[in-house]
Amino acid sequence: MALGRLWKAVIALATASVLSAGAAQALSVDLITNGGFESGTLSGWSTTGNSAGETFVLNDGTPVNNPQGIPFRPPPGLGSKLDTISNSSEARGGSIAPISGLYDTLFRPTYSGVATLTQFFTVPDEVISATFEFTARVGLFGLYSDPDHQFRVSVVDQLGDVVQEIYATATGGVQLGNGTASTLSFDLTTLLQANQGQTLGVQFALEAQTWQMNVSLDDIAMMVETPATVPLPASVWMMLAGLGLFGALGWKQRRGAGGGEGTPS
Repeated sequence: MALGRLWKAVIALATASVLSAGAAQALSVDLITNGGFESGTLSGWSTTGNSAGETFVLNDGTPVNNPQGIPFRPPPGLGSKLDTISNSSEARGGSIAPISGLYDTLFRPTYSGVATLTQFFTVPDEVISATFEFTARVGLFGLYSDPDHQFRVSVVDQLGDVVQEIYATATGGVQLGNGTASTLSFDLTTLLQANQGQTLGVQFALEAQTWQMNVSLDDIAMMVETPATVPLPASVWMMLAGLGLFGALGWKQRRGAGGGEGTPS
């Protein structure tokens, strides 16, 4: 009877140890690869281009504003009104330094249309919390504000369809500041918990109707906290092993005692 109570206590202790260890420990992982672009490539990312095929490129500060290296040329017909803008380094195809580190990614169009930067990831089977963060620098300069200028950030499904828009500037305007880098953070726990085990993507899109808008991106991360696999502590295994041996000896003794009682004299 006493041994039975002891076994119950040991089982309760082991269970409590596992539960407390599981409650105290969790694994935090970044589902985005190459989010800082410090690999010196756009590895892990896919792009689509605007009407001229211009899109997001790796930026190290080289003074060009599209993949073809075409320097900025003010559109004809605007005359002296372009004096101010054409004297700026950015408008003349001057360098735009990376937001941090050696590299970021930059979309700096000279033609109209939408370009996108996308990365897909697999949502863990169990999500405790999820935070999406990125640093963006939107440049909007020129003589007027086009109503179709817009920078958008979305979560998309495997087909590229928008599941949820996370952030968007007002059309024709910028909330991130004119050329000022800003870090934005969003709680996506509910969204990822609703899509556990599924493939989703983060997508950045810039719709620029003229040469007056650009965007730089850096330090992109999708931090997800999941339960960590916590093994039974070694001390508990040693206790169980020792008590198992003790229990086996006690059982053997009881069996021997029982066998002795049943033997004819």
